[in-house]
Amino acid sequence: MALELHVWGPAFSLPSLDAQCIAAIAYFSQSVPREKWKLVASSDPALSPTKELPAVRDGSIWVGGFRNITRYLKQFADGKWDLDAELDPQQGADCTAFSAHLAANGQPLLDLSLYVSIENYTSITRSLYTPLLSWPTQYIVPSQHRAAAKARSAHLGLSTLDIDSANDVKATNKPADGSDQIPASLRTERPQTLTSLLRQPQHASQIRLHTLAMAFLEPLQDLRDEKRFFFSDSRPSSLDCLALGCLSLALYSELPQAWLARTMREKFGRLCDYVDDLRQSCFGGDVSVEHALLSHPREALMDPEEQDPKAQQTKQESTLPWVAPPPAGIVSISYFLLNSIADSVPISKDLRAASRLRHYTSSDPPSATLNQPLDALADSRRPNLAAQLLSVAAGASVAFAGLVYMGLVTLPSLARKEEESRKGGLEDMGEAGESLKALAAMMDREARKEQLRMNDSVGKGEPVVEVDVEVQDRVGA
Repeated sequence: MALELHVWGPAFSLPSLDAQCIAAIAYFSQSVPREKWKLVASSDPALSPTKELPAVRDGSIWVGGFRNITRYLKQFADGKWDLDAELDPQQGADCTAFSAHLAANGQPLLDLSLYVSIENYTSITRSLYTPLLSWPTQYIVPSQHRAAAKARSAHLGLSTLDIDSANDVKATNKPADGSDQIPASLRTERPQTLTSLLRQPQHASQIRLHTLAMAFLEPLQDLRDEKRFFFSDSRPSSLDCLALGCLSLALYSELPQAWLARTMREKFGRLCDYVDDLRQSCFGGDVSVEHALLSHPREALMDPEEQDPKAQQTKQESTLPWVAPPPAGIVSISYFLLNSIADSVPISKDLRAASRLRHYTSSDPPSATLNQPLDALADSRRPNLAAQLLSVAAGASVAFAGLVYMGLVTLPSLARKEEESRKGGLEDMGEAGESLKALAAMMDREARKEQLRMNDSVGKGEPVVEVDVEVQDRVGA
């Protein structure tokens, strides 16, 4: 049975809109024979045990993540499909170090360019998901990816690329001299100086972005030097595949604010030539959405005369073994929505993630070595989960104590004490108490009658005179 590589669908004439997926496709195309694998643009990370794409399916076994996939291919073919097999120890160390460099510095730049920049996201990136996803996931997934991208790139301090954050910064940074209170018709424009221009958020962000791009691209160009690939002229490595995924999205993305592509073309021409050559070698040229979605698995069982002619032509034009995923049904859409809701709850999210990883590592594992990273990740979920449960319990206890203190919640023991405190009145005096209650009631009725009589007299206009009579004691007179 051929291996199935599941990825996010094509974009920007590339086989995927995700850098890791592009890297996995390039790795397969350079190491695995074409008849041994199929490429599926499923765009469904729920298939992976780690809930990420790319993911490889081998029968009932699923392997998620680029590095896990490369380890699995190495063990699956006894090292024949290992692109790093010929690297010496120094090159192997450089491969590991620069792979971390791509993840730490390259992915945040892609996040800023494709997702955090509000102009690029709303005009281009968000619409890339429409042909790849069904309703309503095509409206939910892009916003989820943008939120994740903003979180990954928050440490760079470039939130002003997001118009919502920029408006917040503008509202808080009011002039200290009170010039914003002067009517617009009476204001005089001050001449723009270099210092004032550099202090504006948009110009400061451009300088910061250029600095980050230079710091990311220079080490890669120095490592490659004059070689065709990073470590040799004959065969790419896993680092070349990762670099192709990151650099191709940076170079070929057609965006309104293409600062990253502009920096590459102006400052790193040799690196651009490297990306063009490797892209042609791995993918055979441009890739469109039609390459990924026109063919269908059931067409493999049809006679050539019964297959769609357009799909046949498109499939022949592509050098990649595309197999389109089956259409999403009501069950899969409902499952996605329920999973999205469950994963939005913090404790439920960790429980589900640990459960998925444990289930994956305990059900017919391909090898103990491959599962070690997933075992460690599943174990790391436990302390976090315990801490979250303790935090929730402590918060609930404090909230309950506050409600009791404010009297909004009454404990049964306090209610009994309050009821007992109300006892001990006239009811406990027997017949004398009943007589006193009757006398008090009679006095209340007489008082009410007198008040009514006085009100009637005032209403009819009759004079009301209050006489204060002082009685003197004449006993001694």
